[in-house]
Amino acid sequence: MGFHTTMMSVAGVFGSKLLKREALAPETADHVVDQLIAERTTHLSQTFIWPVAKPLLYRYFHYRQAVAMADEVAAMSGWDAFTYISELLSLEVSSTGLDNIPKKGGFILAPTHPTGIADGIAVFDLLKEIRPDMAFFANRDALRVNPQFRELVIPVEWRAGEKSHAKSRDTLAMTAKAFNEERAVVLFPSGRIAYWNEDKLTERPWQPSVVALARRYEVPVIPMNITARNSGLFYLLSKYSNELRDMTLFHELLNKKGRAISMIIGRPIPHETLQDGEPSELAERLQEHAVHALAKDRDAVFKP
Repeated sequence: MGFHTTMMSVAGVFGSKLLKREALAPETADHVVDQLIAERTTHLSQTFIWPVAKPLLYRYFHYRQAVAMADEVAAMSGWDAFTYISELLSLEVSSTGLDNIPKKGGFILAPTHPTGIADGIAVFDLLKEIRPDMAFFANRDALRVNPQFRELVIPVEWRAGEKSHAKSRDTLAMTAKAFNEERAVVLFPSGRIAYWNEDKLTERPWQPSVVALARRYEVPVIPMNITARNSGLFYLLSKYSNELRDMTLFHELLNKKGRAISMIIGRPIPHETLQDGEPSELAERLQEHAVHALAKDRDAVFKP
């Protein structure tokens, strides 16, 4: 099944006058949710089937709820916005190894990334009582929804065409500030959601930035294994269209309501352990440690 075949299958359920009216209805093109969708569907929106498929996709993937949530959090403080989403999801977060989280001092928490935004909310739930000074490396798009997310977010620009020296300087300045203030810095080293491969969830390669930051700011890395998954639809769409997959991200956030997410927090890895060797190779070993070693033994010792 190819991309256009997939789109034809989606469109095949259409035909009602209601959906045709929705396809021709005026859009709130200036809303940040519409902007985010447009940026993620540059190819899909040019296909002949888009005017017909769009209403169904918007309806199924909770477009109206996304707009409502964005409007709700837009004027909140960063902390209140995180809390609002946390209470909305009411995740059942369980953990082992919580004693490995330092009560004070800077560190990098390096979790696996199985689902997307829900992973960050689960980490927020875990840390909010013991390390409320947390800071997340996250997509700069969060600041477009609410600039006050800056209280907890170190923004990273993902759009190649939107990167600039000013944004890079902003990211570097906020990074330095977070580490100088000895905050609990959360970095998902893969930077991307895990994918389904050979009947199992597979973590994407960890980037060497986790090693580079530990070296530069002389802080320990605390590995974390998160157990959770997205829907079968997410993994199915991932095979055929990244754009269709990305349209499901809000749907995948909302369908986590009340779900269980478990975490294994490993022993802190001193920055001295990461000083020698190629950062890319050390990042690969950190990933192996977080994904496999911790799953077998929460007290596993990292071997560089």
